Amino acid sequence: MAYASPTLLGRILWWLLGITVVSSLSIGFVFFSGQHLHPLVVMCLIVVISILGSAVLLQIFRRHFLNPLNQLMLVSNQVTATSNVTLRARKHHQDELGKVVDAFNAMLDQMARREADLKAERDRATLARQESEAMAEEAQKAMHKLEFEVQVRHRVERRLTEFQNYLNAIINSMPSALIAVDEKLIVTQWNTEAALISGTRPEQAIGLSLQGAFPFLGQHQDLILLALTRHKVQSRHNLELKSAEQPIRVDLVVYPLQQTDSQGAVIRLDDVTEQFKLEEVMVQTEKMMSVGGLAAGMAHEINNPLGAIVQNAQNIERRLNPALKRNHELATSLGLNLELMQQYLAARDVPKFLTNISESGLRASRIVTNMLQFSRDSDRLLQPYPIGLLLDQAINIALNDFNLKSGYRKQHLFVDQDFRSPEVEVPCVMTELEQVLLNLMKNAAQAIRERFDTLNDIDEGIVQIRQYVQDDHCVIEVADNGIGMDELTRKRIFEPFFTTKDVGVGTGLGLSVSFFIITTHHHGRLQVESTVGQGARFILSLPLTDPTVRQALDPAKTASALPAPADDTDADQPPI
Repeated sequence: MAYASPTLLGRILWWLLGITVVSSLSIGFVFFSGQHLHPLVVMCLIVVISILGSAVLLQIFRRHFLNPLNQLMLVSNQVTATSNVTLRARKHHQDELGKVVDAFNAMLDQMARREADLKAERDRATLARQESEAMAEEAQKAMHKLEFEVQVRHRVERRLTEFQNYLNAIINSMPSALIAVDEKLIVTQWNTEAALISGTRPEQAIGLSLQGAFPFLGQHQDLILLALTRHKVQSRHNLELKSAEQPIRVDLVVYPLQQTDSQGAVIRLDDVTEQFKLEEVMVQTEKMMSVGGLAAGMAHEINNPLGAIVQNAQNIERRLNPALKRNHELATSLGLNLELMQQYLAARDVPKFLTNISESGLRASRIVTNMLQFSRDSDRLLQPYPIGLLLDQAINIALNDFNLKSGYRKQHLFVDQDFRSPEVEVPCVMTELEQVLLNLMKNAAQAIRERFDTLNDIDEGIVQIRQYVQDDHCVIEVADNGIGMDELTRKRIFEPFFTTKDVGVGTGLGLSVSFFIITTHHHGRLQVESTVGQGARFILSLPLTDPTVRQALDPAKTASALPAPADDTDADQPPI
């Protein structure tokens, strides 16, 4: 049987078998052919043949086994030393050793492919690392840029927050109520003053409708919508706002937002209560000055006919008096009985008519004298006077007055005194200031009696007199729980000749004269607060400085005074 590719072991076995056969044949040949040979020769021949066979076998072994194996080891060492996987071992025979060479070369091929794959992967990894490094660098730059932008944004946000807080502080520090609304009248801004006026806190108001947050402004939505549609400032002035404490006067101004993407408006409310009161005071002062100028020009013209009226009434009374000698003589010569005539005149109330004429003339004279107080200068200086002592004197005089005293007894009138700084000395003309206080207390008692007579809803009348110091001014409050007054009456209370009393009871000059004494003579303020059915409060504010200002009241300089009542003489008193 022949083999296409005998194995190395098979060859060796065939070679050994051949050498054995040859050796055996040679030994047999020598043994049989050399029967007469010496055994030593035979042995030598066997040894020689064996050596030759071994040499041949060794040469064959070296050629077919050792040389391919050495070459394989050499290539393996070169690959190990140089890491050059491109080297290949040469295949000599198609035997087991050849298969080993094929396996070794296949291993080198696989190593080369893996090396190539590793190189490719390494290249890809290097490229990926380079790309990642580039991306990391870009990311780091982006991170630095982002950090810078974040820092800038934080600074901007901090600046914006500071600016917003600054704006909020400005808005909240303003004395006006500022309210911002959008086009649907939803509140977006609400400052502190708006919270004080409306009673709604900012956190409650923001997000609500204007009607819900501030019902007063809901009544003026038409003005706000008009400002939004016309893009023009709209305003309303001197509106009455009823707050929790007391009604105030406000000016309403609506500003439409300009140069913004969204529509809206800013509403401003200004408390003009003090300005309104000041305007009222100015109006009253102008009226007082007008009356003063009018009184200065009319004093003589009014007093002259008044003097004639009074003097003639007095002359008639004297001509009818039977006790006068001349009257009696003339009546006797004419045959007239004066006693009967006196009875007739008394029966016809003629003496009462004459008395009424005289009293009315004197009363009109006193009115003119009060009017003259508006236009006369006084040489008296303001002198410091203890306000507590002055108040005590005025209260004692008022309590001893008949009208106030009767009211005190009948209607249980109670005077409540609260003097915080009675030791303060106020520059004043004591008699004038006392006159003002008496007038205010009498008016308070009359208002209380009127409440008892009309409403009768209180158990006792209280006249509260408070005194304290505020802002370098001595403040005196005279309050009562009387009938009170409406808004129209309150506005006109200081007008000359304005009175709510019945005809013949008041002249309407008491409060106007008091107002003039306080504002002009003492450079102070006189204000009134009142509500119908809730009493009234008069507030006097007198400065504690400037005691050298001369006052405008001097009865000695009255332009014209009525004569004293006539005596019992028979002479007629000529008219002035």
